[in-house]
Amino acid sequence: MGKVSSLLSNQALYSMIMTLMVGVMLGLVVWSSRISSQRGIIEMPESHYDYIIVGGGTAGCVLAARLSANPYHSVLLVEAGEYFNWLSSVPLVTPMLQGSAHDWAYHTKSQVHSSWGLNNQSSACPRGRGLGGTGQMNYMLHYTGSEEDFSRWEDSGATGWGLRQLQPYVSKMLGTEYQCIAKQPYCLNSYQILLMSAAGLHTTSLHQKSQNNCKRVKAQPRMHISHVDVGNSVLGKAFIDAGNELAMAFKGLSFSTVQSTVYKGQRWSSLDGYLRPTLGQHNLKVLLNTRVTKVVFDNARVVQGVELRMSGDLSTKFVRSRKEVVLSAGAINTPHILLQSGVGPQAHLHKYGIPVVSDLNVGFNLHDHLNMPLYVSLETPVSVTINKVQQVHQFWDYMIHGKGLLASSGLVGVGTAETDLGLLLFGFGSTDEKIFRDIANYKQETFHALFPFSHNKTQEGFVLLASCLLPSSRGIVTLNDADPSNEPVIDPQYLQHPHDIACMIRAVKLAISLSSSQPFQHLGAKLHLPQLEECQHLEVDPQNQSYLECIIRTAAITGYHPGGTCKMGSPHDKTTVVDPQLRVRGLHGLRVMDASVMPTPVSGHPNSILIAMADRTADLILRH
Repeated sequence: MGKVSSLLSNQALYSMIMTLMVGVMLGLVVWSSRISSQRGIIEMPESHYDYIIVGGGTAGCVLAARLSANPYHSVLLVEAGEYFNWLSSVPLVTPMLQGSAHDWAYHTKSQVHSSWGLNNQSSACPRGRGLGGTGQMNYMLHYTGSEEDFSRWEDSGATGWGLRQLQPYVSKMLGTEYQCIAKQPYCLNSYQILLMSAAGLHTTSLHQKSQNNCKRVKAQPRMHISHVDVGNSVLGKAFIDAGNELAMAFKGLSFSTVQSTVYKGQRWSSLDGYLRPTLGQHNLKVLLNTRVTKVVFDNARVVQGVELRMSGDLSTKFVRSRKEVVLSAGAINTPHILLQSGVGPQAHLHKYGIPVVSDLNVGFNLHDHLNMPLYVSLETPVSVTINKVQQVHQFWDYMIHGKGLLASSGLVGVGTAETDLGLLLFGFGSTDEKIFRDIANYKQETFHALFPFSHNKTQEGFVLLASCLLPSSRGIVTLNDADPSNEPVIDPQYLQHPHDIACMIRAVKLAISLSSSQPFQHLGAKLHLPQLEECQHLEVDPQNQSYLECIIRTAAITGYHPGGTCKMGSPHDKTTVVDPQLRVRGLHGLRVMDASVMPTPVSGHPNSILIAMADRTADLILRH
C-alpha cells in the first residue's frame, strides 16, 4: 500500500512539475513575442505618408514589407485589431481562435437554400482581426492554384494574372528563384524579367540574354512549407492508397498528403515571412487597434487619404496619402469600407444617405466554398483524440521539440477529381462539442447527428470534408446602415445555383467511395451518415439523391474562403470594380489587393495564392 501511495505521489509530483515547466515556457514565449513585436508600432500617426495600406492581413503584410523596401517611401499599415496571442502559433488549437477577440465573428444573413441545420439558418463567417489577419487563424493549407484557375481569370478580363505571370512570385515565396551570378553585365536582368512579367509583357529575348548570367538557385524562402509524411502517418498512407484504388472510377483524380505553412511546429504566415523582418524600419509604421471608416476623395475623384477611428475614441482623424491608398481589409471589410466611402451601387448608397463618388458593383460576386462533413469511425488507433492531446508528454514534445499532435493542424490529406470535386481528410476522431459546434453555428441536434461519438474523448476516426471547388452561386455584401462601426450584411446565397448542389452530391459520393475503399476498411472504417431532423422524411441511403441533397442543404458549412466582392476584370466590363492593375475604376490613387478582387474561386485554399498576388501587386505599384 505504501508503494502504491508513493507511486501516486511521484506521478502527481511529476505532473505538477511538467505543468509548471510548460507554464514557464509558455510565459517565455509570450514575453519574447511581446518584446519583439513592439518595433515599428506607433500610438499616433503622422499627418501624411506616401502609401497607406488598410488591413494588416495576408496581403497587407506582404505589401507593407515590399513598398517599404525603398527607404525613401513612407508606409503606414493600419490594422483594426492588435497582435494575436500565443495560441495562434500552435497549429492544432486553430479552432479556439474563432469567436475570440481576434475574430470579427461575422454571421451571414439567414440562408434559403442552405444552412437549414444551423442556428437561424445563418453560417459563421470568421475573419481574422489582428496583425496577420485570417492568416493567423486559418488551417494553414498551402496551395498555389492550377493553370485552369488563372486561365479563367484571364478569360474573364483579368489579363496579366495567368500562371506565367504569377509563377515567379510563387517561386520567390518558396525560395527558388533566379539570382544573378556576381559581377556579370546583366545582373539586373532577373528583376527586369520579374517586373516585365508582372506587367504581362513579353520577356523571351531578355530572358535568353540573361541565361548565361543568371541561374536558378535556392534562396531564403519567405514561406516555410511542411508536409504530412506518408511513412509516419497511417491515415496519410491509407488516403494515398485509396486514391490509387479509386483512380479508375473518378476522372482526373489526384490525392496527396497535406502541405501546410508550418515551420518548426509553429504557424508561419505572411506576418512571419514578410512583415516581421521589416518591422523597425524608419519608414514603416504600424498602427494597431484602428479602423479606417472611409477613404476620402477630392472633387476630381482623386484619393486624398483615409479617416481613422482609434479604439476607444469616437472621433476620427484624417491621414493624407501622397501616392496611393491600398485596401487589403479582406472580402468582407474592403467592400464595407468602399460603400461607406461612397463607392458602390448608387441606389444602395442613396438609401443610406451616403454621397456617391463612383457607381460601381461593389459587394457583388461574393463566392465561397462549402464543406459537407462526413464522420468515419475507426477501430485502429491512428487519429487525433482529445484524450491523446491532453496527455502531458504532448505538451512536452511540443514545447521542447516542436513536435507531436499540437504541431499539426490535424489535416492529413487533400484530393481532387473531375476538376471541381474536392476532399479534405481531417484526422480528428473525437471533437470538443463546445468548440466545434459553436464555430460552425450548428444546432445541437444537427451536431450530434453528424458526430455521434462527440461525447467519447477516446474515439478513433476522421472527418471527410466534401466540397464543390468551382461553385456558381454568387452572393452580396451590403450595408446594414450608414454607421461604419456596424457590421455589413453578408448574404452568400449558398447553393442558390442548381450546378452547386449537383457538384456537392458528386463530391459526397467521392467521400463515400473513399471511406469504403480497401485501405480504410483495413483500419476498420465505418461511415456514419447523419439522420437529420430536416431529412427525416427520407431514408438514410447513400444512393438516394434526394437524401444526399437534403443533408448537404442542412449541414454543409463554409470553407472559409470568401472572395470576389471587388471583382477584377476589364475596365469596359460594368460588373468589375478594379482593373487588371487593381486600380478602382474611375478613381485615382486607390487600389484593392485581397481576396475580394478574385473574379472566380480558385480550386483550393487561396492563402498562398494571395501572398503571390500581393507580391506582384507591389511591383505593379512600384513600376507605376
